Amino acid sequence: MGLLARNPQHDQREQGSGDALAGPPSYATGTVHHESVAADGTVVRHSQTFESGELAEWRLDAEPAPWALVRPGDPLDLPVQDWVAEDTLSAVRVRVGDQLHLLPPLDDLPHPGFDELDHVPDATARLRFELRGTPVGPVLCDIRYQDGRRPLGRVVTEWADPVEGEPAFDSPEILVGVSFANYLRMRTGERTDLEAIADGGTVGDTRWTLLLLLHGIVQRQRYVDIYRSLPVMPAELGWWGEAAPFVASDARPR
Repeated sequence: MGLLARNPQHDQREQGSGDALAGPPSYATGTVHHESVAADGTVVRHSQTFESGELAEWRLDAEPAPWALVRPGDPLDLPVQDWVAEDTLSAVRVRVGDQLHLLPPLDDLPHPGFDELDHVPDATARLRFELRGTPVGPVLCDIRYQDGRRPLGRVVTEWADPVEGEPAFDSPEILVGVSFANYLRMRTGERTDLEAIADGGTVGDTRWTLLLLLHGIVQRQRYVDIYRSLPVMPAELGWWGEAAPFVASDARPR
């Protein structure tokens, strides 16, 4: 994986990006609300309260919470360990009040504004962007930058060579991995891209000039404005995917 910058507080189990970490994140404190939707449409509302990464309470809720992670399946379903497919991501929603939102990064990758950025000759690269600790598991994103714009962004389950005719074909490759929590903070401006990498992120074997190129692209004001226009997610959603795999197997909502 090359250069590794890790915060000792950022501990989680092995995920698809290849990082093997030791325990639940100590910063995971708060309540995460869920709406589990069964095949027959039945909705089970439940909430999990964590204290320093440990599950302190798991309760059934009679009424909707102010927000919820809405997922098909059983309340006991936990994030997977392999790269998550786009259809799995698209089946999940985040309800905030009465509004249902796509689970990031699906609201980010196809945003048309990124293809309308200013033309910057030779600002071209392929980005392998790894998100760890999402509510459904690790997510692998194939993002292409072509002359300063971002004409392609998609979720993939394996990394493949680009096809001739695609954006950024035969261009340099950059590998960057960040936690889902820091990715959400990047969107709101609580972290810069460099801070997100330094705080438990990973960088593959690549030239620093390419990292500076990527930094220059994503820090442009229009790029930042697009990020700020995306829905703001509950902060607890950022770390739940890291804490959930450590919930005891005999735990049950009550």
